[in-house]
Parts: sequence; structure tokens; C-alpha cells
Amino acid sequence: MSDQDSGQEKTEQPTERRLREAVEQGQVLTSKDLAMSVVLLAATLEFYFVGRNFFNEMLNTFRLGLDISGPLARGIPLVDVLGDRFGSAVIIVLIFSAPLALTPIIVQSLFGGFHFTLENLAFKGSRISPMSGLGRMFGMQSLIELGKSILKVITIGTVGFWFLSSQLPEIIGMAAAPFESAMESTGSLFLLTLLILVGAIAILGMLDAFIQWRQHSQRMLMSKQEMKDEHKQTEGSPEVKARIRKMQQEMAQRGSVAQVEQAQVVIVNPKRFAVALRYDFEDGTAPKVLAKGADAVALSIREKAEALGVPVLTIPLLARALYFTSEIGAEIHSDLYRAVATVLSFVFQAAPGADLPEVEVPDELRFDANGRKMGAGT
Repeated sequence: MSDQDSGQEKTEQPTERRLREAVEQGQVLTSKDLAMSVVLLAATLEFYFVGRNFFNEMLNTFRLGLDISGPLARGIPLVDVLGDRFGSAVIIVLIFSAPLALTPIIVQSLFGGFHFTLENLAFKGSRISPMSGLGRMFGMQSLIELGKSILKVITIGTVGFWFLSSQLPEIIGMAAAPFESAMESTGSLFLLTLLILVGAIAILGMLDAFIQWRQHSQRMLMSKQEMKDEHKQTEGSPEVKARIRKMQQEMAQRGSVAQVEQAQVVIVNPKRFAVALRYDFEDGTAPKVLAKGADAVALSIREKAEALGVPVLTIPLLARALYFTSEIGAEIHSDLYRAVATVLSFVFQAAPGADLPEVEVPDELRFDANGRKMGAGT
């Protein structure tokens, strides 16, 4: 692609192939801030609704676990004692952390799709290149990430300061409250503060998700030249396909020359085109094209027909009509039945040296040497 093409404005929506290649190259729609905010929100909600139960279970487990003198005195191995006492604690931790571990996967699957490609695990020298590292550290993307981090710190600090300032009278009043009541109020205030801060982070995460979606959509857009190039790669160049189709037709025509020995008549143009025909009286179907060709192939058909004694008739309009409307091994065009019947009747019944009869070719099936339709009466 030329520089001019590569500088074209990208206005076209991406194709399926473009999106697939982007995924293979690791260009996946993702938002780390959105995933982190959802994880923090899930953890806060877990603390808020079942945190007390988890805390009490862990506290009871450790109380029992610290008293291991009795089992050891009975000769039970230390490993078995610790496994029995702290196994439940491990289960509690797994129950609490499993949803948090699955949350980023679920968020990514819903937001940008979950994709895993082995190519992303392959070694790339650019990842350890000092110059590439400096480019990433001081590049535009790094500045954007730095700005986002500063914005998050300012937002969270402002929201936290505002909320704690509004709760200052209650915080001061906790000093005069009973210990258990003060601890419960402190825990509730902590969870409420955490929930508000995480809510602010979630808003920033959604904002980042929108920005990432916009940037990803812009990166995936294609120029008109890229659309054309991809179409050529997937469908093939029209010029190449036409050339291949022509070669295939020529090969089929050359192979059909051997069928001339079964023909009853060969109609020529006189040298440019040649078509060999046969009519099966027993079958009673329409005449079929046994062989056809142009130029060198037409000359081969004519020479073989003359060598075998097959009648060769020069009827240019009919030869071109048969050549451009029929396929080898197929029946002739239905509009040519009358013209071909006239020719076959002449071949089977006319005396040697008789003049050719007048053959009428329909106006819509009259072609010139290039296959273009001719005007009526031409």
C-alpha cells in the first residue's frame, strides 16, 4: 500500500477479519479501571453483607487453633493438628476470595469478550528492549495513564474528605460511647466510607470504559483502500480470477478436441471459432456441444474434423452464437434449435456440393468476435 493510501481517513466499519486479526494481535477492548472498580465493589459488598460472619468464623477458628497443647500431649502429629484446626480457615478464605477472582473474568467477558491466544505468550524482543521500554515510559499513553491516576487520587481524596467531614460529629461522639457500641459504630462507618469511595472509583471506571471503547472503535476503523485490499485478499483479485477462469476454459476446450470424432457437424467462423455438434436420434434430446474453441483450439478442431471427414460448415453468426451461449457437454441454447435443425437437416439430406441453406439466428443471440451483442439486423 502506498503512503498516500495509508494516509486515507478511516471511516469504514471494521470487517470480521479485521476484528479477528486484532484479537490475534492482542488488540482487545479492555478497561483495567472498570475491572478493578467492580472487584472493589464486590469485595465491599461482601464485607457489608457477610463480613461479620466471616470475621466471627475466622476468629473462632484462630481461638481454637492456638490451643494445640492437648492434641500434642496425646501424640497427634503437629501437621495433622494444624490441618484440622486451620483447614476451616482456608475454606473460609477460598469462599470469600473465589467470587473476587472470577469477577475480572466476568467483567472482561461482558465488556470486550474473553480471548486467549497463544501468540500473546510468545517471546518478543520488543518487550525487553530498553528503547521500547523508554518509549512506553515517556510516550503519550503513559502520560494519559499518569493523568488518570492523578484524577483518581484527587477524586477519591475529595469524596473521602467530604464524607468524613460530614460525619465528624458522630466520630467525636464515639469517644464518649461504650466500647462495644463505639466499635460497632466504627465498623459501620468504615464500611459506609469504603462503599462511598468504591462508588466514586466505579464512576471513574465506567468513564474509563467509555474512553477505552471510543479509542478501540477508532483504532478498528478502516480506510476505503484497506477495505479494497482485504476484499482482494479474501475474494481474490478480479483480474487474476478472470485469467484463471480463461485458462481453465482453454484447457477444457483443448481437452474437448478429442470428442470431434463423435461429432456430426462442425460449424466455424471460419477460423476464429469452431463448434462441434452431435444429435442423438435415439435419445431425442436437443443437440449437444462436443467441442468448441477459439483461435488455435478452433484450428485444431477444424483440422481434426477435416481429417475424419466430419462436415465443416462456415456459418459465422451461428458459430459465434453457439460459442458464446453453450458449454462443452451441454445442450445448445433453446433459441438456436431451429437454426441447428436446419444445419443438421442439410448435413443428413443434402447432396454433395449443394449450397448451404439460409440459417436464421435470433437477433438477441447475435455476437461479434469479442462476444458483444450486435444490433438487430446486423
